[in-house]
Amino acid sequence: MNKFIAACLKMVKDSVGLFWVMLKTMVPVMIVVRLLMEFGLVDYFGKALEPVMGLMGLPAAAGLVLAVGLLVTTYGAIAVMISLLPVVGFTIADVTVLLSVILIAHALPLEQSISRRAGLSFLFSSGLRFVVGISYGIVLNLIYTAGDWLQQPMELSWLPFTPSIEETWLEWGYSSASLLFSMFWIIVALLIFLKLMELAKITDLLSWILSPLLRLMGISKAATPITMIGVLMGLSYGGGLIIKEAQEGKLSARDVVLSLSFMGICHGLIEDPLVMMAFGAHWSGALVGRFVFCVIAMAFVSRIVMMMPEDSFNRYLYRPVKAAA
Repeated sequence: MNKFIAACLKMVKDSVGLFWVMLKTMVPVMIVVRLLMEFGLVDYFGKALEPVMGLMGLPAAAGLVLAVGLLVTTYGAIAVMISLLPVVGFTIADVTVLLSVILIAHALPLEQSISRRAGLSFLFSSGLRFVVGISYGIVLNLIYTAGDWLQQPMELSWLPFTPSIEETWLEWGYSSASLLFSMFWIIVALLIFLKLMELAKITDLLSWILSPLLRLMGISKAATPITMIGVLMGLSYGGGLIIKEAQEGKLSARDVVLSLSFMGICHGLIEDPLVMMAFGAHWSGALVGRFVFCVIAMAFVSRIVMMMPEDSFNRYLYRPVKAAA
């Protein structure tokens, strides 16, 4: 009984902690976007990425969502997307493409600093995530368009309000608070689901099933366990372990590069897609398609990395890290 109570208390603590992180990111972004909408500047800020958004079949205003996702976090991007619902008619395909790209390429300044500490070039790792993300968005849009799939308007049935451009600031504040309150319970449900997966050893099973695919990407047996931790749990977990192993000289330089590259484009494989699916993304793009595309992309990248001469590899991709004291 005591163990059950302790587990429940930990679940509440983890939920509140994650919710607080989301609040610190989303609330400022939501206020800024509201101001941009008030002054009619949303389209202006989306113009810079309009050509890229057009390649993915997305409206120019969605460029603001992508820009925030690239520079801040996935939560910031979600906040922008929710704020734009009154002025942009997103289809399910649009949201799936947009959020799937952000799953691959998000928070580049913060997350790629982790990779840089392990020796991986910041320019290479950030460029890889951006190029793979945009390429996936283009391919995913072509597939959905060709099959005329998911073209119906996106609706979030759990939203406690119907967004409207005519809202006063007071009405907007109330609806935003209602949204954030609803999101807290989504977080609780998500953490409970992940805990059940852990207790049922499903994450261990997934790790065992997916491990052979790492061989296709040139990742050695020594780097496989850490890579799978990053893929399933997140870059901060796997990246931290990679930094430790690199400092202790337990992994080869090319293992570090390939492992961190795959973690970069495909981390948080379970948790992150579930969050995006709660906000309208379809599982076919956010989960299955993303994983398949990233494996194929890394199969090509690994061939290039493994064939690079040592001097070019050290010049453009990797800087040896200092050994641990």
